[in-house]
Amino acid sequence: MNYVNKQTINKFQKELGSKNPTPGSGVVSALTASFAASLVEMVCNLTIDKVGYEKVQKDIIKYRKDVVETKNKLSKLAEEDKRACDKVVLAYKIKNKEKIRKALNYAINVSMKVREITKELEILAVKVGKIGNKNALSDAKIAVHFAHASGKSALENIKTNKESLKKMDK
Repeated sequence: MNYVNKQTINKFQKELGSKNPTPGSGVVSALTASFAASLVEMVCNLTIDKVGYEKVQKDIIKYRKDVVETKNKLSKLAEEDKRACDKVVLAYKIKNKEKIRKALNYAINVSMKVREITKELEILAVKVGKIGNKNALSDAKIAVHFAHASGKSALENIKTNKESLKKMDK
C-alpha cells in the first residue's frame, strides 16, 4: 500500500527514471500536488499565532485543516495511481481486452480525482496567499503553480487513457 510514500526521494527518482513503466506521470502529478499542499500548509503554520495576523486566525486555521486533508488524499492517490498503472501494464501483457478496458477506466478515475482536488487546492492556495504571512507569499504562489501543473498533468493522463479506449473500440 505504501510503495510510493515510504520511499526516499532519491530512490523514487531512480525508479521513476528506470525502464519500468511504473511509477509514472500520474504518481508524479499526485505527489507534486501533495508538495503544493505542503507549501500551503507551511504558509498557514507561519501565519498562525503570528503578530499582525490576528484577524485571519480563524480562516487560516480552517485552511490548514483543509489543506492537510487534501495533502493526505493526494498521497493516497499517488499510491492508487501506481496500482492503477500496474493493472494497465499487466492487462496489456496478458492481452485481455476486458481487463485492459477496466484498468484504463480505473486509471482515468484516479486521474480525475487528482484533477478535481488540484482545482480546489489551487483556489485554496490563492486564498492563503492573500491572507497568509507575507514573508511566505512566494511559497503560496508556487503552490498555485504546482497545483495547476499537477491538474494539467492529470488531464493529459485522462486524455491519453481515453484515447487508448477509443482505439480499442475501432
